[in-house]
Amino acid sequence: MERLRNRPASPEVEHTNRASASERNDRLLPWIAAERALRSVVLVTVGVVLVTHPHADWASEIARFAQKLGLDPKENWIQRLIDKIRKIHAHEDVVFGVAALAYGALEAAEAYGLFRRRPWGEWLTVVATSLLFIPELWELTKSASVLKFGALAVNALVVAYLVWRLRRRPG
Repeated sequence: MERLRNRPASPEVEHTNRASASERNDRLLPWIAAERALRSVVLVTVGVVLVTHPHADWASEIARFAQKLGLDPKENWIQRLIDKIRKIHAHEDVVFGVAALAYGALEAAEAYGLFRRRPWGEWLTVVATSLLFIPELWELTKSASVLKFGALAVNALVVAYLVWRLRRRPG
């Protein structure tokens, strides 16, 4: 019995042990999971508010919120946002609310899978995030901004990193 405990592990077992130890020491994955969890909380909150308050005057609410934050609601980008929101009708609030809830659920699933270090979570994040490159690029062509470019860059880096991780995984 003593000989079995002291016997060196096979090369395959050694490689698997090293790979799983490096995966456990990966410090970037929890940050990505936390970012997805934060997105999920925001999206679910927005979705619940939109679905439960479809007849609210969101343009006025945003203007008041901007003032509370010390921003000028007549500032160009805030005014554009308020103008866009004024064009949304009550029945569209519900549609956007349901979409936000669904997207929030997707982000929550990604966060859970990444936090638990599940390969399906990494694959789900890669596929879902990659599918959103098309609308992100479309938005950049309509009006480029540092925020839009930054979001696209972060998402591209997350996808590249997760693909790299998945390709390194044995088996």
